[in-house]
Amino acid sequence: MRTETGIRTVELGVALASTYMVAVTLIQTSLYGKLKPWILSFLAPLLLAYGIDPTFFDIMILGVVLSISFLAWRKGDAAGFGRLFSLNMLMFFPAVIDFSMFNWVNLIFPYDPAPQVLPVWAFGVGLLLQATYLTLRYTVRFRGIREELVGRDADEADVDEVSRGQMIYLVQLVLGTALISAGVYYGVLYVKPLMLSEASKLPYPHIIIGVVSTFL
Repeated sequence: MRTETGIRTVELGVALASTYMVAVTLIQTSLYGKLKPWILSFLAPLLLAYGIDPTFFDIMILGVVLSISFLAWRKGDAAGFGRLFSLNMLMFFPAVIDFSMFNWVNLIFPYDPAPQVLPVWAFGVGLLLQATYLTLRYTVRFRGIREELVGRDADEADVDEVSRGQMIYLVQLVLGTALISAGVYYGVLYVKPLMLSEASKLPYPHIIIGVVSTFL
């Protein structure tokens, strides 16, 4: 039981941490800053009617998404964690757009991208979301395996040993994924000039690279 509690604690930690970090990042994006006055123009009268200061809107957003994250953790199934991941990715989208070389949202809704966070911050939050996805995806499976073993009257000590081994594997998987992602992120900085030089020699490079990337 102690091992299962540990697994659930890890789930709670990564769920709340990822949601908090991505919400803080969202609040500092250009798109959010552009839309916030419009949103408040509609919500401010309602908030004031309930005695809520609209200046605390950012904190309200943070509280709402953290509550959703907690409820998803409390439910503890794959569907709930899947919806949480979708919510986090939706909140992370404006940060990705801020640093994108092709900001298609700007074609529909013109604004000047001026993110208040550094690219490495956005990368770190994206890495945290990736780690959260892997962690929650596997811990749900691990708990299912525990229930199956317990249902077969397996010894509790043996079940705990299996769970500990699975968690060690998960830690190695998450760390390995993070290191590879970080290596690619920083490695691109060195190969980018060479890639741009080679791409400039191609006719219609954006189309060719896009087609090749699609097939890959």
